[in-house]
Amino acid sequence: MFKFKVTKQYAQEFDAKCAKVNAHGFLRFLTEPDTNNTSLLDLIAQVEDTIIFEQSKHDRDIQLNEQNISNCMNEFFSLYMPQKAEQVRQILNKTHPYFIDSNGGTHVNFISVKKRDNHSSSVGHSGKHTFLDFNVYIHNSLDDLRTTAHELGHALSSHHQHLIEMIRSNVPEQEIDKYMQKSFERDCVGEIEILIIERLFNRFLVKKGLYTNEDLENYEKGQQASLLSEIKLIREERDIIKSLPCPVSYESLDRLVKDLQNNNQNRLVDRVKKMHDDEKCSSYMFRYVVGRIVADQWIRNFEKATNHQTQVEMLNKLQVYLDKTHKLTLDSACEDLLGQDFVCVVEDYITTKTNENKHEQEERTL
Repeated sequence: MFKFKVTKQYAQEFDAKCAKVNAHGFLRFLTEPDTNNTSLLDLIAQVEDTIIFEQSKHDRDIQLNEQNISNCMNEFFSLYMPQKAEQVRQILNKTHPYFIDSNGGTHVNFISVKKRDNHSSSVGHSGKHTFLDFNVYIHNSLDDLRTTAHELGHALSSHHQHLIEMIRSNVPEQEIDKYMQKSFERDCVGEIEILIIERLFNRFLVKKGLYTNEDLENYEKGQQASLLSEIKLIREERDIIKSLPCPVSYESLDRLVKDLQNNNQNRLVDRVKKMHDDEKCSSYMFRYVVGRIVADQWIRNFEKATNHQTQVEMLNKLQVYLDKTHKLTLDSACEDLLGQDFVCVVEDYITTKTNENKHEQEERTL
């Protein structure tokens, strides 16, 4: 069997990656217990135990172009988030000021690609640009619609808009850098509202007849598989970082890899390689774990609402929430949307999932 060998250059690059993502800082964030003596790492380990893995299929093919994607997005946001509908319309018709550069050029692009192409739609900012980029990749799949709604959620979130305002207002670079280098308490909230929007959009597609119940079940299977994968990644990387000093030395990394290989822990050896090579890291992926858990709880509350007015109030609160995402911490975000801190949200999630799994098992035995 091939043995992975650590070089001094590799160890230096590995340490640079760990420093860049503040791996040891994230470890402390995950493992510091709260007042109930429970750490976030303990909690997500419990979440992992509730997940029943089921293989999902590729999303169905559907013929799409810029016009019918835009029509679908405008209709969805008009119905579910009317306070944001005009912003969405401006983004899609390429007149929104945050996506236009100083020369008047737009940076909203709809790009047709081949099926199974790896490009994924995204909204983002790079360097010192005074604008946002929005690239919508069209693979002619149902996933294109969902991903576009997801990324439009990012575009509406005040995190990006606040950054562009700071740059355009000539705020000192140190202040912008400080804003970009958010604490883990703030950084891990970045997918909450987006995944809520994604789930609302799924229900919109069912009502329109573009989604079948089978499509919705397939989506949920994919979400559970992703959550399981993300939690495993976080826990594996924490085991690795915990065993390494800060800074990481060649000797310590070499010793760790040899010990793992000698004990046939090839999955962790593979994780060491990926920690060096991949853009994704556990501190980044944790925001998706947070987002999926909080979004699931929010949607459960939304669907359990006893009357239409309660749902309208929840949607109004979500739209107001989008205007202050740039300053929310993990607990304040959860309290805004669900009325309790993140630990309580996760505990409720675990209880709900455990009961659901028990109920499904009982039904299978009848």
